[in-house]
Amino acid sequence: MDKFNADNERVKRDYAEFLREADQKSEATVRGVEKALLRFEQFTGFADFGLFNRDQAKGFRKSLSTPVDDSKRLGNSTILSTLKAVQRFFRWLSVQPGFKSKIDSNAIAYFNLSEKDIRAANSSPSKPSPTMDQLKRVLASMPFETVLQRRDRAVFALIMMTGTRDNAASSLLLGHVDVERQMIVQDPKNVRTKNSKLIESVLLPLGPEVEDALLSWVTYLREDLDWQPDDPLFPQSQHRIDPQKGPVVDGIKLQIWSGFQPIRQIFRRAFEGAGLPYFTPHRVRNTVVEYAYLTCRTPEEFKAFSQNLGHESVVTTLSSYGQIPLARQRELIRNAGKSKDLDAKLERLLEMLDGGAK
Repeated sequence: MDKFNADNERVKRDYAEFLREADQKSEATVRGVEKALLRFEQFTGFADFGLFNRDQAKGFRKSLSTPVDDSKRLGNSTILSTLKAVQRFFRWLSVQPGFKSKIDSNAIAYFNLSEKDIRAANSSPSKPSPTMDQLKRVLASMPFETVLQRRDRAVFALIMMTGTRDNAASSLLLGHVDVERQMIVQDPKNVRTKNSKLIESVLLPLGPEVEDALLSWVTYLREDLDWQPDDPLFPQSQHRIDPQKGPVVDGIKLQIWSGFQPIRQIFRRAFEGAGLPYFTPHRVRNTVVEYAYLTCRTPEEFKAFSQNLGHESVVTTLSSYGQIPLARQRELIRNAGKSKDLDAKLERLLEMLDGGAK
Protein backbone atom coordinates (compact mmCIF):
# COMPACT_ATOMS: atom_id res chain seq x y z
CA MET A 1 0.00 0.00 0.00
CA ASP A 2 1.30 3.46 -0.91
CA LYS A 3 2.39 5.83 1.83
CA PHE A 4 0.87 9.28 1.94
CA ASN A 5 1.47 12.74 3.30
CA ALA A 6 -1.61 14.19 5.01
CA ASP A 7 -0.68 17.78 4.14
CA ASN A 8 -0.10 16.84 0.51
CA GLU A 9 -3.45 15.05 0.37
CA ARG A 10 -5.27 18.21 1.43
CA VAL A 11 -3.44 20.22 -1.23
CA LYS A 12 -4.24 17.64 -3.90
CA ARG A 13 -7.92 17.72 -2.97
CA ASP A 14 -7.94 21.50 -3.37
CA TYR A 15 -6.20 21.22 -6.72
CA ALA A 16 -8.63 18.54 -7.93
CA GLU A 17 -11.52 20.82 -7.00
CA PHE A 18 -9.86 23.66 -8.91
CA LEU A 19 -9.48 21.48 -12.00
CA ARG A 20 -13.09 20.29 -11.90
CA GLU A 21 -14.88 23.49 -10.94
CA ALA A 22 -12.68 26.39 -12.11
CA ASP A 23 -10.77 24.82 -15.00
CA GLN A 24 -13.71 22.63 -16.08
CA LYS A 25 -11.57 19.56 -16.64
CA SER A 26 -13.15 16.16 -17.15
CA GLU A 27 -13.01 13.47 -14.50
CA ALA A 28 -10.65 11.44 -16.70
CA THR A 29 -8.25 14.41 -16.86
CA VAL A 30 -8.38 14.86 -13.08
CA ARG A 31 -7.59 11.18 -12.53
CA GLY A 32 -4.63 11.47 -14.90
CA VAL A 33 -3.27 14.44 -12.94
CA GLU A 34 -3.69 12.57 -9.66
CA LYS A 35 -1.74 9.64 -11.09
CA ALA A 36 1.07 11.97 -12.20
CA LEU A 37 1.26 13.62 -8.77
CA LEU A 38 1.39 10.22 -7.08
CA ARG A 39 4.37 9.30 -9.27
CA PHE A 40 6.10 12.49 -8.17
CA GLU A 41 5.37 11.81 -4.49
CA GLN A 42 6.67 8.26 -4.78
CA PHE A 43 9.90 9.62 -6.25
CA THR A 44 10.36 12.14 -3.41
CA GLY A 45 9.37 9.68 -0.70
CA PHE A 46 6.16 11.66 -0.13
CA ALA A 47 8.08 14.77 0.90
CA ASP A 48 5.99 17.83 1.69
CA PHE A 49 5.12 19.82 -1.45
CA GLY A 50 6.37 22.95 0.31
CA LEU A 51 9.91 21.53 0.16
CA PHE A 52 9.89 21.39 -3.64
CA ASN A 53 13.19 22.38 -5.29
CA ARG A 54 15.01 22.14 -8.60
CA ASP A 55 16.84 18.94 -7.63
CA GLN A 56 13.49 17.20 -7.19
CA ALA A 57 12.33 18.43 -10.59
CA LYS A 58 15.55 17.37 -12.34
CA GLY A 59 15.66 14.03 -10.55
CA PHE A 60 12.01 13.24 -11.27
CA ARG A 61 12.41 14.11 -14.94
CA LYS A 62 15.40 11.78 -15.17
CA SER A 63 13.68 8.98 -13.23
CA LEU A 64 10.79 8.81 -15.67
CA SER A 65 13.20 7.93 -18.48
CA THR A 66 15.18 5.44 -16.39
CA PRO A 67 13.41 2.16 -15.58
CA VAL A 68 14.05 0.74 -12.12
CA ASP A 69 15.22 -2.90 -12.15
CA ASP A 70 13.23 -4.76 -14.83
CA SER A 71 10.26 -2.39 -14.93
CA LYS A 72 9.06 -1.24 -18.32
CA ARG A 73 10.16 2.20 -19.48
CA LEU A 74 7.36 4.72 -19.80
CA GLY A 75 6.46 5.85 -23.29
CA ASN A 76 7.62 9.26 -24.48
CA SER A 77 4.09 10.66 -24.57
CA THR A 78 3.41 9.42 -21.02
CA ILE A 79 6.61 11.05 -19.76
CA LEU A 80 5.68 14.35 -21.40
CA SER A 81 2.10 14.35 -20.09
CA THR A 82 3.27 13.41 -16.57
CA LEU A 83 5.83 16.20 -16.44
CA LYS A 84 3.37 18.75 -17.80
CA ALA A 85 0.74 17.74 -15.23
CA VAL A 86 3.17 18.05 -12.32
CA GLN A 87 4.57 21.30 -13.67
CA ARG A 88 1.11 22.87 -13.96
CA PHE A 89 0.36 21.74 -10.40
CA PHE A 90 3.40 23.51 -8.98
CA ARG A 91 2.65 26.64 -10.98
CA TRP A 92 -0.79 26.65 -9.36
CA LEU A 93 0.68 25.88 -5.95
CA SER A 94 3.27 28.67 -6.21
CA VAL A 95 0.51 31.32 -6.04
CA GLN A 96 -1.51 29.71 -3.25
CA PRO A 97 -1.54 31.22 0.26
CA GLY A 98 1.15 29.65 2.42
CA PHE A 99 3.22 28.51 -0.56
CA LYS A 100 4.16 31.74 -2.34
CA SER A 101 7.34 32.09 -0.29
CA LYS A 102 8.14 28.36 -0.31
CA ILE A 103 7.97 27.43 -4.00
CA ASP A 104 10.86 28.57 -6.18
CA SER A 105 9.15 29.48 -9.45
CA ASN A 106 12.44 29.09 -11.34
CA ALA A 107 12.70 25.48 -10.17
CA ILE A 108 9.42 24.63 -11.90
CA ALA A 109 11.10 25.13 -15.29
CA TYR A 110 13.36 22.14 -14.59
CA PHE A 111 10.48 19.80 -15.41
CA ASN A 112 10.89 20.78 -19.08
CA LEU A 113 12.09 18.20 -21.57
CA SER A 114 14.50 19.07 -24.35
CA GLU A 115 13.03 20.05 -27.73
CA LYS A 116 14.30 16.75 -29.11
CA ASP A 117 12.49 14.75 -26.42
CA ILE A 118 9.31 16.77 -26.94
CA ARG A 119 9.38 16.02 -30.68
CA ALA A 120 9.88 12.32 -29.90
CA ALA A 121 6.96 12.38 -27.45
CA ASN A 122 4.67 14.04 -29.97
CA SER A 123 5.65 11.73 -32.82
CA SER A 124 4.28 8.24 -33.22
CA PRO A 125 3.68 5.83 -36.10
CA SER A 126 0.27 6.14 -37.68
CA LYS A 127 -2.37 3.81 -36.28
CA PRO A 128 -4.37 1.74 -38.74
CA SER A 129 -8.07 2.42 -39.18
CA PRO A 130 -10.79 0.24 -40.67
CA THR A 131 -11.94 0.94 -44.19
CA MET A 132 -15.58 1.74 -44.80
CA ASP A 133 -15.93 -1.59 -46.63
CA GLN A 134 -14.61 -3.40 -43.56
CA LEU A 135 -17.12 -1.61 -41.35
CA LYS A 136 -19.95 -2.60 -43.69
CA ARG A 137 -18.71 -6.18 -43.60
CA VAL A 138 -18.71 -6.15 -39.80
CA LEU A 139 -22.21 -4.67 -39.61
CA ALA A 140 -23.51 -7.26 -42.08
CA SER A 141 -22.09 -10.05 -39.91
CA MET A 142 -23.72 -8.81 -36.70
CA PRO A 143 -26.79 -10.86 -35.67
CA PHE A 144 -30.11 -9.08 -35.14
CA GLU A 145 -32.49 -11.68 -33.73
CA THR A 146 -32.73 -10.27 -30.18
CA VAL A 147 -33.41 -6.78 -28.91
CA LEU A 148 -29.86 -6.53 -27.55
CA GLN A 149 -28.38 -7.52 -30.90
CA ARG A 150 -30.52 -4.91 -32.66
CA ARG A 151 -29.37 -2.28 -30.19
CA ASP A 152 -25.73 -3.21 -30.77
CA ARG A 153 -26.14 -2.98 -34.56
CA ALA A 154 -27.74 0.45 -34.15
CA VAL A 155 -24.77 1.64 -32.07
CA PHE A 156 -22.32 0.39 -34.70
CA ALA A 157 -24.29 1.95 -37.56
CA LEU A 158 -24.59 5.33 -35.85
CA ILE A 159 -20.85 5.61 -35.30
CA MET A 160 -20.22 4.51 -38.90
CA MET A 161 -22.52 7.22 -40.25
CA THR A 162 -21.36 10.07 -37.99
CA GLY A 163 -17.99 9.33 -36.40
CA THR A 164 -19.56 10.26 -33.06
CA ARG A 165 -17.24 9.72 -30.11
CA ASP A 166 -18.16 6.67 -28.01
CA ASN A 167 -18.65 8.69 -24.82
CA ALA A 168 -21.11 10.96 -26.61
CA ALA A 169 -22.90 8.08 -28.34
CA SER A 170 -23.40 6.29 -25.03
CA SER A 171 -25.26 9.30 -23.62
CA LEU A 172 -27.55 10.07 -26.58
CA LEU A 173 -31.29 10.31 -26.00
CA LEU A 174 -34.02 9.24 -28.38
CA GLY A 175 -34.94 12.88 -29.03
CA HIS A 176 -31.47 13.58 -30.39
CA VAL A 177 -32.29 11.61 -33.54
CA ASP A 178 -33.93 13.79 -36.19
CA VAL A 179 -35.22 11.20 -38.66
CA GLU A 180 -36.77 13.74 -41.02
CA ARG A 181 -33.51 15.66 -41.46
CA GLN A 182 -31.36 12.50 -41.21
CA MET A 183 -29.34 14.05 -38.37
CA ILE A 184 -28.01 13.35 -34.90
CA VAL A 185 -28.07 16.43 -32.65
CA GLN A 186 -25.48 16.07 -29.88
CA ASP A 187 -26.86 18.53 -27.33
CA PRO A 188 -24.24 19.16 -24.60
CA LYS A 189 -27.00 19.68 -22.03
CA ASN A 190 -27.48 15.91 -22.10
CA VAL A 191 -24.74 14.45 -24.27
CA ARG A 192 -21.15 13.98 -23.11
CA THR A 193 -19.56 15.80 -26.04
CA LYS A 194 -15.93 16.88 -26.02
CA ASN A 195 -15.57 20.38 -24.55
CA SER A 196 -19.38 20.50 -24.21
CA LYS A 197 -19.85 21.41 -27.87
CA LEU A 198 -23.14 21.33 -29.73
CA ILE A 199 -22.54 18.99 -32.66
CA GLU A 200 -25.10 18.46 -35.41
CA SER A 201 -24.12 15.48 -37.54
CA VAL A 202 -25.82 14.54 -40.80
CA LEU A 203 -25.94 10.77 -41.39
CA LEU A 204 -23.54 9.67 -44.14
CA PRO A 205 -25.39 8.01 -47.05
CA LEU A 206 -23.77 4.60 -46.68
CA GLY A 207 -26.65 2.57 -48.05
CA PRO A 208 -30.04 1.30 -46.89
CA GLU A 209 -28.58 -1.59 -44.86
CA VAL A 210 -26.56 0.77 -42.67
CA GLU A 211 -29.30 3.37 -42.34
CA ASP A 212 -31.94 0.76 -41.52
CA ALA A 213 -29.83 -0.66 -38.67
CA LEU A 214 -30.17 2.68 -36.86
CA LEU A 215 -33.54 4.00 -38.04
CA SER A 216 -35.43 0.74 -37.53
CA TRP A 217 -34.12 0.74 -33.95
CA VAL A 218 -35.42 4.27 -33.44
CA THR A 219 -38.81 3.23 -34.84
CA TYR A 220 -38.90 0.23 -32.50
CA LEU A 221 -38.24 2.37 -29.43
CA ARG A 222 -40.74 5.06 -30.43
CA GLU A 223 -43.59 3.00 -31.82
CA ASP A 224 -43.32 -0.46 -30.28
CA LEU A 225 -42.11 0.54 -26.80
CA ASP A 226 -43.65 4.03 -26.80
CA TRP A 227 -40.44 5.55 -25.46
CA GLN A 228 -40.22 9.33 -25.26
CA PRO A 229 -37.59 11.88 -26.45
CA ASP A 230 -35.94 12.01 -23.01
CA ASP A 231 -35.45 8.23 -22.92
CA PRO A 232 -32.07 6.70 -23.84
CA LEU A 233 -31.29 5.92 -27.46
CA PHE A 234 -29.01 3.06 -26.39
CA PRO A 235 -30.40 1.71 -23.10
CA GLN A 236 -28.60 -0.54 -20.67
CA SER A 237 -29.00 -4.31 -20.78
CA GLN A 238 -31.55 -5.88 -18.46
CA HIS A 239 -30.11 -8.41 -16.00
CA ARG A 240 -32.37 -10.89 -14.23
CA ILE A 241 -32.25 -14.20 -12.40
CA ASP A 242 -33.76 -17.16 -14.25
CA PRO A 243 -34.87 -20.02 -11.94
CA GLN A 244 -33.32 -22.55 -14.30
CA LYS A 245 -30.36 -20.73 -15.87
CA GLY A 246 -29.36 -18.33 -13.11
CA PRO A 247 -28.19 -14.80 -14.08
CA VAL A 248 -29.17 -13.92 -17.66
CA VAL A 249 -29.13 -10.80 -19.84
CA ASP A 250 -32.05 -10.79 -22.24
CA GLY A 251 -33.57 -7.35 -22.54
CA ILE A 252 -33.18 -3.60 -22.13
CA LYS A 253 -34.09 -1.23 -19.34
CA LEU A 254 -34.96 2.44 -19.33
CA GLN A 255 -31.55 3.59 -18.17
CA ILE A 256 -28.71 5.32 -20.00
CA TRP A 257 -25.16 4.01 -20.07
CA SER A 258 -22.91 5.72 -17.54
CA GLY A 259 -19.81 5.47 -19.73
CA PHE A 260 -18.38 4.35 -23.06
CA GLN A 261 -17.11 0.88 -22.11
CA PRO A 262 -20.26 -0.96 -23.31
CA ILE A 263 -19.78 0.52 -26.79
CA ARG A 264 -16.15 -0.59 -26.92
CA GLN A 265 -17.26 -4.09 -25.90
CA ILE A 266 -19.82 -4.05 -28.71
CA PHE A 267 -17.13 -3.11 -31.21
CA ARG A 268 -14.75 -5.78 -29.92
CA ARG A 269 -17.40 -8.51 -30.24
CA ALA A 270 -18.42 -7.26 -33.68
CA PHE A 271 -14.92 -7.29 -35.16
CA GLU A 272 -14.16 -10.67 -33.64
CA GLY A 273 -17.41 -12.04 -35.06
CA ALA A 274 -16.41 -10.81 -38.52
CA GLY A 275 -12.92 -12.30 -38.23
CA LEU A 276 -11.23 -8.89 -38.35
CA PRO A 277 -8.79 -7.23 -35.96
CA TYR A 278 -10.36 -4.98 -33.34
CA PHE A 279 -10.57 -1.24 -33.97
CA THR A 280 -11.77 1.16 -31.30
CA PRO A 281 -14.83 3.30 -32.05
CA HIS A 282 -12.57 6.35 -32.14
CA ARG A 283 -10.67 4.97 -35.14
CA VAL A 284 -13.90 5.24 -37.14
CA ARG A 285 -13.43 9.02 -37.11
CA ASN A 286 -10.37 8.43 -39.30
CA THR A 287 -12.48 6.21 -41.54
CA VAL A 288 -15.00 9.02 -42.00
CA VAL A 289 -12.22 11.42 -43.02
CA GLU A 290 -10.83 8.86 -45.46
CA TYR A 291 -14.35 8.53 -46.90
CA ALA A 292 -14.41 12.33 -47.26
CA TYR A 293 -11.12 12.23 -49.19
CA LEU A 294 -12.62 9.77 -51.64
CA THR A 295 -15.98 11.49 -52.12
CA CYS A 296 -15.51 15.24 -51.70
CA ARG A 297 -15.10 17.29 -54.87
CA THR A 298 -14.95 20.80 -53.41
CA PRO A 299 -13.46 22.49 -50.33
CA GLU A 300 -17.00 23.29 -49.21
CA GLU A 301 -17.91 19.59 -49.15
CA PHE A 302 -14.86 18.77 -47.03
CA LYS A 303 -15.72 21.63 -44.67
CA ALA A 304 -19.16 20.02 -44.23
CA PHE A 305 -17.51 16.75 -43.19
CA SER A 306 -15.30 18.66 -40.75
CA GLN A 307 -18.32 20.30 -39.13
CA ASN A 308 -20.03 16.91 -38.99
CA LEU A 309 -17.21 15.70 -36.73
CA GLY A 310 -17.61 18.73 -34.48
CA HIS A 311 -14.52 20.59 -35.66
CA GLU A 312 -14.50 24.36 -35.91
CA SER A 313 -11.56 24.28 -38.28
CA VAL A 314 -10.71 22.02 -41.21
CA VAL A 315 -7.12 22.13 -39.96
CA THR A 316 -8.20 20.14 -36.89
CA THR A 317 -9.75 17.49 -39.12
CA LEU A 318 -6.67 17.23 -41.32
CA SER A 319 -4.12 17.24 -38.51
CA SER A 320 -5.95 14.92 -36.10
CA TYR A 321 -7.68 12.46 -38.43
CA GLY A 322 -6.57 13.26 -41.94
CA GLN A 323 -3.47 11.12 -42.20
CA ILE A 324 -3.66 9.09 -45.40
CA PRO A 325 -3.16 5.32 -44.86
CA LEU A 326 0.29 4.17 -45.98
CA ALA A 327 -1.03 1.93 -48.78
CA ARG A 328 -3.11 4.81 -50.14
CA GLN A 329 -0.16 7.19 -49.73
CA ARG A 330 2.01 4.89 -51.85
CA GLU A 331 -0.73 4.54 -54.48
CA LEU A 332 -1.20 8.31 -54.76
CA ILE A 333 2.51 9.03 -55.04
CA ARG A 334 3.26 6.25 -57.51
CA ASN A 335 0.36 7.30 -59.73
CA ALA A 336 0.61 11.06 -59.36
CA GLY A 337 -0.21 12.71 -62.68
CA LYS A 338 -1.33 9.44 -64.27
CA SER A 339 -5.02 9.64 -63.49
CA LYS A 340 -7.14 8.90 -66.54
CA ASP A 341 -9.73 11.46 -65.57
CA LEU A 342 -7.20 14.18 -64.72
CA ASP A 343 -8.35 16.39 -67.61
CA ALA A 344 -11.98 16.04 -66.52
CA LYS A 345 -11.07 17.02 -62.95
CA LEU A 346 -9.14 20.04 -64.16
CA GLU A 347 -12.08 21.04 -66.35
CA ARG A 348 -14.47 20.85 -63.36
CA LEU A 349 -12.06 22.92 -61.30
CA LEU A 350 -11.86 25.59 -64.00
CA GLU A 351 -15.64 25.67 -64.26
CA MET A 352 -15.94 26.22 -60.52
CA LEU A 353 -13.36 28.98 -60.61
CA ASP A 354 -15.06 30.60 -63.58
CA GLY A 355 -18.43 30.37 -61.85
CA GLY A 356 -16.97 32.00 -58.74
CA ALA A 357 -15.54 34.85 -60.80
CA LYS A 358 -18.95 35.58 -62.27
